[in-house]
Amino acid sequence: MKYDQEYYIISPDFDIEGYSVIPSDSTGLRRFHYRELVYGEPALRFSTKNGQQLGDDIPMLFCTPSFIISEDLKEIFDDSVYGGKLYPAIINDTMHHYLLINIYDSLDCWDRERSVYEIDDPDDEAHVIKYSLNSAILDKIPESKRLIFKMGGDDLAPVVVHKTIKRKLEQKIPYLKFYCIESYELGDEY
Repeated sequence: MKYDQEYYIISPDFDIEGYSVIPSDSTGLRRFHYRELVYGEPALRFSTKNGQQLGDDIPMLFCTPSFIISEDLKEIFDDSVYGGKLYPAIINDTMHHYLLINIYDSLDCWDRERSVYEIDDPDDEAHVIKYSLNSAILDKIPESKRLIFKMGGDDLAPVVVHKTIKRKLEQKIPYLKFYCIESYELGDEY
C-alpha cells in the first residue's frame, strides 16, 4: 500500500499508430521478451510496419510487450532496470542507435492479500485484475535498483516504473500512458 502511489504501469497509447515494430525472423528466435541476451552477439533487428520511415527524433518504439529506446533515453534506463539491461537494436537497417530494454528477470512484488486476482489452475500464474504492491518485498531492494521492472507472478507481466521515471518519460514521449498502481484495473490501457 505504501508504494501503490509511487509506481505506474507503462503502456503505449494504443490510439496513436506508427510506433510499433516487428522483429526479424532471427531476432524472434532469440526470445528477447524474456530471455537474457548475451553481449557480443549480433544486435537485434526490427522493421517498422508497412516500411514506414522513422524520423531522427523517435525516442521510443514498441514490440509489445518490449520497449525499444533511442540512445537519447539511455541515461534514464541505464542501471535502473531490475533484472534487465539495455541491448543494441537496429530498426530498418538504419544507423540510428536504438536499445531494447531486455528484462529477463521479473520482480514478483504484488501483494496476494490486497490485490484482486483470479487463478484457475494452481500450475498457472495468476491473472491480476487490480494490483497492490508488497512493501516487505520492495523494502529489501534499494529504490535505485527497482525504478523499472517487469511484474512477476502474473500472467500478463506488465512493465512498472517509479514516479521519477514517469516524470522524465512523460516530458519526452507523448504517446505513452501511465496508470498508477493504486487506481489501475486490468484493461485500463485499452
